[in-house]
Amino acid sequence: MAGGGIAGAITSLKNNRNLLKKRKLRDKGDVYGQESITKLNLKKSTDQDMKRIRKKIKDYKREARTVWFVAICATAFILYSLWWWVNS
Repeated sequence: MAGGGIAGAITSLKNNRNLLKKRKLRDKGDVYGQESITKLNLKKSTDQDMKRIRKKIKDYKREARTVWFVAICATAFILYSLWWWVNS
């Protein structure tokens, strides 16, 4: 019968589970560390620094948008050229 094989498998799984080491319950401090230890010492930014950072981000986004636009136009041109070549 197939029931004997299943019962043996279940017994084996229970025995293996009992062999595992018991886990200790941990609190949040043990897992993530103590709050006082992970305190960051960050530099204060001036208004000029913030304006410079914003301008740099804006320039980066403009450049990325331009590259994206050129890539889409080039892809469209290539696809149109292939379509025209196939239909000619």
